[in-house]
Amino acid sequence: MRLSPSVVPVRPARWVHHVAALSVLGAAWLHGPAHASEHTYAFTGLATVGARDGGPPAHLFTGLVTYQDDLPGSTEYLDSTAQGFRTSYSGAVSFLGIVLDNGERVEAHSGWLQVNNIQQAEIGSPVPAGLSMQVWTGGASGSINGLSVFNLYLAFLPVQPNFSWDGLDALFGGNAEQLLGANPGQLPATVDPLLTGTAIPEVLPDTFVNGLFLGTNHELTNTVNPVYTFKEVTAAVPEPATWALLLAGAVFMGWRVRAGARAA
Repeated sequence: MRLSPSVVPVRPARWVHHVAALSVLGAAWLHGPAHASEHTYAFTGLATVGARDGGPPAHLFTGLVTYQDDLPGSTEYLDSTAQGFRTSYSGAVSFLGIVLDNGERVEAHSGWLQVNNIQQAEIGSPVPAGLSMQVWTGGASGSINGLSVFNLYLAFLPVQPNFSWDGLDALFGGNAEQLLGANPGQLPATVDPLLTGTAIPEVLPDTFVNGLFLGTNHELTNTVNPVYTFKEVTAAVPEPATWALLLAGAVFMGWRVRAGARAA
Protein backbone atom coordinates (compact mmCIF):
# COMPACT_ATOMS: atom_id res chain seq x y z
CA MET A 1 0.00 0.00 0.00
CA ARG A 2 1.42 3.36 -1.03
CA LEU A 3 1.99 6.14 1.46
CA SER A 4 0.19 9.31 0.44
CA PRO A 5 2.17 12.56 0.80
CA SER A 6 0.51 15.81 1.85
CA VAL A 7 2.31 19.09 1.28
CA VAL A 8 1.14 22.62 2.04
CA PRO A 9 3.71 25.10 0.62
CA VAL A 10 4.09 28.23 2.75
CA ARG A 11 6.76 30.88 2.31
CA PRO A 12 8.51 31.75 5.60
CA ALA A 13 8.49 35.34 6.78
CA ARG A 14 11.62 37.16 7.94
CA TRP A 15 10.57 36.94 11.59
CA VAL A 16 10.95 33.14 11.49
CA HIS A 17 14.72 33.59 11.45
CA HIS A 18 14.64 35.91 14.50
CA VAL A 19 12.53 33.50 16.55
CA ALA A 20 14.77 30.60 15.55
CA ALA A 21 17.82 32.54 16.72
CA LEU A 22 16.21 33.23 20.12
CA SER A 23 15.32 29.55 20.57
CA VAL A 24 18.83 28.48 19.58
CA LEU A 25 20.50 30.87 22.00
CA GLY A 26 18.22 29.77 24.82
CA ALA A 27 18.93 26.09 24.22
CA ALA A 28 22.68 26.70 24.17
CA TRP A 29 22.55 28.77 27.37
CA LEU A 30 20.57 26.10 29.23
CA HIS A 31 22.80 23.17 28.31
CA GLY A 32 26.29 24.49 27.69
CA PRO A 33 28.74 22.81 25.29
CA ALA A 34 27.99 19.36 23.87
CA HIS A 35 30.47 16.50 23.58
CA ALA A 36 33.22 17.00 21.00
CA SER A 37 31.86 14.21 18.81
CA GLU A 38 28.27 15.49 18.87
CA HIS A 39 26.57 18.11 16.74
CA THR A 40 23.17 19.63 17.45
CA TYR A 41 21.06 21.57 14.98
CA ALA A 42 17.98 23.67 15.65
CA PHE A 43 15.36 24.09 12.95
CA THR A 44 11.93 25.60 12.35
CA GLY A 45 9.16 24.67 9.95
CA LEU A 46 5.47 24.00 9.35
CA ALA A 47 3.77 20.74 10.38
CA THR A 48 1.06 19.96 7.83
CA VAL A 49 -0.01 16.59 9.29
CA GLY A 50 -3.79 16.29 9.03
CA ALA A 51 -4.06 19.78 7.55
CA ARG A 52 -6.36 19.46 4.56
CA ASP A 53 -9.13 21.58 3.05
CA GLY A 54 -11.61 22.22 5.82
CA GLY A 55 -9.55 20.16 8.26
CA PRO A 56 -7.25 21.02 11.18
CA PRO A 57 -4.77 23.87 10.72
CA ALA A 58 -1.07 23.53 9.99
CA HIS A 59 1.21 24.35 12.94
CA LEU A 60 4.58 26.08 13.10
CA PHE A 61 7.22 24.13 15.00
CA THR A 62 10.76 24.36 16.35
CA GLY A 63 13.00 21.31 16.68
CA LEU A 64 16.39 19.87 17.51
CA VAL A 65 18.47 17.02 16.09
CA THR A 66 21.71 15.63 17.61
CA TYR A 67 24.15 13.18 16.00
CA GLN A 68 27.69 11.84 16.51
CA ASP A 69 30.40 12.14 13.86
CA ASP A 70 32.94 9.53 15.01
CA LEU A 71 31.13 6.24 14.38
CA PRO A 72 32.07 3.66 11.72
CA GLY A 73 29.66 3.33 8.82
CA SER A 74 28.42 0.42 6.73
CA THR A 75 28.37 0.97 2.96
CA GLU A 76 26.01 -0.81 0.56
CA TYR A 77 26.90 -0.53 -3.13
CA LEU A 78 24.00 -0.47 -5.60
CA ASP A 79 23.82 -2.17 -8.97
CA SER A 80 24.99 -0.74 -12.29
CA THR A 81 21.48 0.49 -13.16
CA ALA A 82 20.89 2.55 -10.04
CA GLN A 83 24.59 3.46 -9.68
CA GLY A 84 25.84 4.62 -6.32
CA PHE A 85 25.96 3.67 -2.66
CA ARG A 86 24.26 4.06 0.69
CA THR A 87 26.35 4.48 3.82
CA SER A 88 24.55 4.06 7.14
CA TYR A 89 25.87 5.14 10.55
CA SER A 90 23.94 3.09 13.08
CA GLY A 91 23.35 4.70 16.46
CA ALA A 92 24.66 8.04 15.23
CA VAL A 93 21.43 9.94 15.95
CA SER A 94 20.67 10.39 19.64
CA PHE A 95 17.72 12.77 19.35
CA LEU A 96 15.23 14.20 16.86
CA GLY A 97 12.21 16.12 18.09
CA ILE A 98 9.84 19.01 17.46
CA VAL A 99 7.47 21.12 19.56
CA LEU A 100 4.46 22.78 17.92
CA ASP A 101 2.85 26.16 18.56
CA ASN A 102 -0.23 24.42 20.04
CA GLY A 103 1.80 22.58 22.69
CA GLU A 104 1.99 19.18 20.97
CA ARG A 105 5.38 17.58 20.50
CA VAL A 106 6.97 14.56 18.84
CA GLU A 107 10.37 13.10 19.67
CA ALA A 108 12.61 10.11 19.09
CA HIS A 109 15.72 9.18 21.06
CA SER A 110 17.68 6.89 18.74
CA GLY A 111 18.36 6.49 15.06
CA TRP A 112 20.91 6.52 12.29
CA LEU A 113 22.30 8.82 9.62
CA GLN A 114 22.36 7.69 6.00
CA VAL A 115 24.44 9.22 3.23
CA ASN A 116 23.47 8.37 -0.36
CA ASN A 117 25.23 8.89 -3.65
CA ILE A 118 23.28 8.04 -6.77
CA GLN A 119 24.63 9.31 -10.06
CA GLN A 120 21.54 8.38 -12.07
CA ALA A 121 18.43 7.49 -10.12
CA GLU A 122 16.00 4.95 -11.51
CA ILE A 123 12.56 6.18 -12.60
CA GLY A 124 10.38 6.59 -9.53
CA SER A 125 13.30 6.55 -7.12
CA PRO A 126 12.82 8.91 -4.14
CA VAL A 127 16.52 9.80 -4.16
CA PRO A 128 17.65 12.23 -6.88
CA ALA A 129 21.02 12.29 -8.58
CA GLY A 130 23.75 13.68 -6.39
CA LEU A 131 24.73 13.32 -2.76
CA SER A 132 21.91 13.32 -0.21
CA MET A 133 21.49 12.68 3.52
CA GLN A 134 18.72 11.38 5.71
CA VAL A 135 18.42 11.39 9.50
CA TRP A 136 16.26 8.38 10.40
CA THR A 137 14.83 7.32 13.75
CA GLY A 138 13.85 3.89 14.99
CA GLY A 139 10.56 5.20 16.33
CA ALA A 140 8.89 8.28 17.72
CA SER A 141 6.16 9.24 20.16
CA GLY A 142 3.83 12.22 20.18
CA SER A 143 1.05 13.73 18.11
CA ILE A 144 0.25 16.43 15.56
CA ASN A 145 -3.35 17.62 15.32
CA GLY A 146 -4.23 14.75 17.63
CA LEU A 147 -2.82 12.16 15.21
CA SER A 148 -0.27 9.77 16.69
CA VAL A 149 3.11 10.04 14.89
CA PHE A 150 5.29 6.92 15.07
CA ASN A 151 8.24 7.97 12.91
CA LEU A 152 10.30 11.12 12.26
CA TYR A 153 13.03 11.71 9.70
CA LEU A 154 14.93 14.62 8.15
CA ALA A 155 15.92 14.62 4.49
CA PHE A 156 18.45 16.81 2.70
CA LEU A 157 18.02 16.55 -1.07
CA PRO A 158 20.47 17.05 -2.61
CA VAL A 159 23.74 18.17 -1.03
CA GLN A 160 26.62 18.93 -3.36
CA PRO A 161 29.05 17.91 -4.70
CA ASN A 162 27.81 15.25 -7.06
CA PHE A 163 29.92 12.17 -7.80
CA SER A 164 29.81 10.27 -11.08
CA TRP A 165 30.35 6.51 -11.18
CA ASP A 166 31.03 6.47 -14.91
CA GLY A 167 34.78 6.89 -14.44
CA LEU A 168 34.94 4.04 -11.93
CA ASP A 169 32.91 1.80 -14.22
CA ALA A 170 35.46 2.42 -16.95
CA LEU A 171 38.37 1.93 -14.51
CA PHE A 172 37.09 -1.42 -13.28
CA GLY A 173 35.92 -2.56 -16.70
CA GLY A 174 32.22 -2.83 -15.88
CA ASN A 175 30.09 -2.68 -12.75
CA ALA A 176 32.25 -0.83 -10.24
CA GLU A 177 29.51 -0.96 -7.59
CA GLN A 178 29.38 -4.76 -7.64
CA LEU A 179 33.16 -5.09 -7.56
CA LEU A 180 33.65 -2.58 -4.76
CA GLY A 181 30.84 -4.14 -2.76
CA ALA A 182 32.88 -7.35 -2.64
CA ASN A 183 36.29 -5.63 -2.40
CA PRO A 184 35.86 -2.16 -0.81
CA GLY A 185 39.62 -1.94 -0.23
CA GLN A 186 40.12 -1.41 -3.99
CA LEU A 187 38.47 1.99 -3.86
CA PRO A 188 40.94 4.57 -5.25
CA ALA A 189 42.30 7.05 -2.71
CA THR A 190 41.10 9.96 -4.84
CA VAL A 191 37.43 9.00 -4.42
CA ASP A 192 35.19 10.90 -1.97
CA PRO A 193 35.99 9.47 1.52
CA LEU A 194 32.26 9.10 2.21
CA LEU A 195 32.43 6.01 0.01
CA THR A 196 34.64 4.24 2.54
CA GLY A 197 31.94 4.41 5.19
CA THR A 198 34.31 5.28 8.04
CA ALA A 199 33.38 8.81 9.08
CA ILE A 200 30.30 10.99 9.26
CA PRO A 201 30.84 14.53 7.95
CA GLU A 202 31.94 16.72 10.85
CA VAL A 203 29.21 19.25 10.24
CA LEU A 204 26.19 19.45 7.98
CA PRO A 205 25.86 22.51 5.77
CA ASP A 206 24.16 25.38 7.59
CA THR A 207 21.52 25.89 4.93
CA PHE A 208 19.80 23.61 2.46
CA VAL A 209 18.05 25.61 -0.26
CA ASN A 210 14.79 24.02 -1.44
CA GLY A 211 15.97 20.63 -0.30
CA LEU A 212 15.29 20.14 3.42
CA PHE A 213 12.13 18.68 4.89
CA LEU A 214 10.85 16.85 7.97
CA GLY A 215 9.05 13.60 7.27
CA THR A 216 6.33 12.31 9.61
CA ASN A 217 4.48 8.99 9.52
CA HIS A 218 1.07 8.44 11.06
CA GLU A 219 -1.15 5.48 10.19
CA LEU A 220 -0.36 4.81 6.49
CA THR A 221 0.39 8.42 5.60
CA ASN A 222 3.79 10.00 5.02
CA THR A 223 3.68 13.80 5.28
CA VAL A 224 6.46 16.02 3.95
CA ASN A 225 6.66 19.06 6.23
CA PRO A 226 8.69 22.06 4.98
CA VAL A 227 11.65 23.27 7.06
CA TYR A 228 12.42 27.00 6.96
CA THR A 229 15.61 27.45 9.01
CA PHE A 230 18.39 25.05 10.02
CA LYS A 231 21.41 26.07 12.09
CA GLU A 232 24.04 24.32 14.19
CA VAL A 233 23.94 25.13 17.92
CA THR A 234 25.68 24.00 21.09
CA ALA A 235 23.01 22.10 22.96
CA ALA A 236 22.25 18.62 24.24
CA VAL A 237 19.04 16.59 24.14
CA PRO A 238 16.36 18.99 25.40
CA GLU A 239 15.06 18.84 28.93
CA PRO A 240 11.63 20.22 29.96
CA ALA A 241 13.04 23.72 30.40
CA THR A 242 14.34 23.73 26.83
CA TRP A 243 11.08 22.40 25.45
CA ALA A 244 9.34 25.27 27.27
CA LEU A 245 11.65 27.75 25.57
CA LEU A 246 11.17 26.16 22.17
CA LEU A 247 7.41 26.11 22.72
CA ALA A 248 7.46 29.80 23.58
CA GLY A 249 9.22 30.49 20.29
CA ALA A 250 6.74 28.37 18.35
CA VAL A 251 3.76 30.06 20.02
CA PHE A 252 5.23 33.47 19.19
CA MET A 253 5.66 32.36 15.59
CA GLY A 254 1.99 31.38 15.46
CA TRP A 255 0.95 34.70 16.97
CA ARG A 256 2.92 36.63 14.37
CA VAL A 257 1.30 34.61 11.58
CA ARG A 258 -2.20 35.37 12.84
CA ALA A 259 -1.33 39.01 13.48
CA GLY A 260 0.01 39.35 9.96
CA ALA A 261 -3.12 37.75 8.53
CA ARG A 262 -5.35 40.21 10.38
CA ALA A 263 -3.30 43.15 9.22
CA ALA A 264 -3.40 42.01 5.59
